Order: sequence, then structure tokens, then C-alpha cells
Amino acid sequence: MNRREALILTVLRDGEKYGLELREAHGKLAGRAMPLGSLYTTLHRMEAKGLVRSRQGESEGARGGNRRRWFRLTAKGVRGLDAWLASAEATLRALGGLA
Repeated sequence: MNRREALILTVLRDGEKYGLELREAHGKLAGRAMPLGSLYTTLHRMEAKGLVRSRQGESEGARGGNRRRWFRLTAKGVRGLDAWLASAEATLRALGGLA
């Protein structure tokens, strides 16, 4: 798992989100915006790995009938994120970055 995936999974810990919500929350954590194309490419890869699941939302008239795709964390995603965080913490500790 890479940093981008870990940040997306961290955002999804708060619950199901759609693309623009994910992009905004990821940007706050990362300190810079991610292009939507990159976000969706990453999300589709993560879905193929079983880290996230998606569903198509209902059609909304206010959006011209376009439907949102909602993403949520899977149990495998939680385990993967926990392992990634433990590894990152151990690395920081080894480098003297954490007490």
C-alpha cells in the first residue's frame, strides 16, 4: 500500500464518501489537491484489491441525472490500513521521531 492509498483509506474510516468529498478530505490531509482522474484510478485499483467497495447512487435531478459513485472501506481495507500505520509508526520510532 502506498501513501496515497493510506490517506484515502484514512478518509474512508469516517464513513462512505463520493469522489469530490474524498478529493477534498484527501487534499486537507496531503496538503495539496489530487486530480479527480488520479483519485478514481487509485480507487478502482483499491477496489480490485478488495480494500474498498463502491456503489452507484441514485439519480439526482439537481445534478442533471448524473449519479454519484460512493466508496466505503472494507474489512480488508481496515486491516491493510492498520498494518500500514503500524509499519509507519515503527519506522518513525526507529528514526527517533516518536516517543
